[in-house]
Amino acid sequence: MKIDPGLKPLTPSPAAEARPAAQGRPDKLADSAAQTAVSLSPQAAQLQQLEAQLAAIPVIDRARVDSIKAAIAAGEYAINTENIADGLVNEVKDMLHAAR
Repeated sequence: MKIDPGLKPLTPSPAAEARPAAQGRPDKLADSAAQTAVSLSPQAAQLQQLEAQLAAIPVIDRARVDSIKAAIAAGEYAINTENIADGLVNEVKDMLHAAR
């Protein structure tokens, strides 16, 4: 993917810069938020529970990382270059197919 260097950053319009900040507005929002009640459907509640369970699962399997580090340090870790090459070729094929 190539990033177009010709794009310029967005700048706020002069009218937006001259606009005064809304003072006292957060208090009004806090008051209305305190009075608002929200109820979730059973599916939404279940989704929240599943999201919390997924968030608790570590992204990195620390035991697996440690075993690979030990194998590398001992000179016992074998790299299958054919699998790596196949994976790279498949990724390029997917990118070329998606570009069509």
